[in-house]
Amino acid sequence: MKKRGLILLSGIMIFGAVLAGGCEKKEAADDYLGRQITRAKESEGELAEVLADGIAQVKEDESFVIDFPDELKEPYEAFLQSALKQVQFELNKADKESEDTYLVRVTYEPLDIASVTETINEEYAKNIASADLTTEVKALLEKDTGLLDSAEKQQKKSQTIEVAKKGDGFDIKEEDVKELLKSALPGYMAPYTAVADVFDMRDFIQAYLDASLKGETERYQLHTGNTPEEAAAWYEESFQDFGMDGFSAEQSERIANALKGIFKNCKYSVGITKKNSMTEYEFELNTTPNTSVLSAAEELSAGVYYSQEEVNEACLTIYEKYAAQPTYGEEKNVMVIWNAWNMMNDQMEDAEFNAMMDAIIPSE
Repeated sequence: MKKRGLILLSGIMIFGAVLAGGCEKKEAADDYLGRQITRAKESEGELAEVLADGIAQVKEDESFVIDFPDELKEPYEAFLQSALKQVQFELNKADKESEDTYLVRVTYEPLDIASVTETINEEYAKNIASADLTTEVKALLEKDTGLLDSAEKQQKKSQTIEVAKKGDGFDIKEEDVKELLKSALPGYMAPYTAVADVFDMRDFIQAYLDASLKGETERYQLHTGNTPEEAAAWYEESFQDFGMDGFSAEQSERIANALKGIFKNCKYSVGITKKNSMTEYEFELNTTPNTSVLSAAEELSAGVYYSQEEVNEACLTIYEKYAAQPTYGEEKNVMVIWNAWNMMNDQMEDAEFNAMMDAIIPSE
């Protein structure tokens, strides 16, 4: 009898457990969405697409020629993760739209990254300390991350997301969650653009010098949108006024080619660049002055000639010699001011520009 009672009690307990399991509360559509948002906020991998969209948008809006470094993606996703921790998403109870779909209204206070970091970013662009884009953006991200805890939020916004039934559970469009996160962090690419703007200008300056001095126009074309034909014509135009009195067409072509040869042997590189203002940049130019023009002029002046024809022939011979065997001064670094506004308006023939060119290839 006692044994039968134990068996009966055991059966009751098992039956109770089955009932309890069957009565377990099922996850609601809004709970499911909340889990997905939390997962996306806390997973750096989930933010990869958010960052990818931001990179593409910046490339289009800013017309940057430089690319976003792969090694910068992980720290940038971590920055976005830190920013999203400051944003709280509130979900209303799901409204049933149809037999298989629910609508959930999500309310949140966006964190405007561009506004929060503007002052720090502008100051940082004035004091960039290296010529490595990844290093500089990572350093700025660290500074900007420190601003997030006390950052003021914007007015509340709301977004409605559709949750669909799928088997015993639910499903949502990944695009909807991605757009929600992007909307919660307006201007989230600001730390990158603050630095990339300076590095893209640095790249342009190098491209401009390579195109104008050496005729290497590929990078210049990317920055300007010029066709190869347009860039080549722009380069050739610089050498049209180098003739001398009494030069024949053939001799004029020879002197132009000699000067091209001299200019192609110029040695320079654009180093650390900073942004002083909206249109003004300052950069360090490393150059080993090509003194071939000075050497050629001195050698020509030292000669004795009895006719213009002799002068012309000596000129051609001397300049062609230095095109083949250039002379150089001592390597040096010079600071140069570059005004982007003047550049856009073809007003680069100013004192700073002339000083830069004189440092690369002195003529007096």
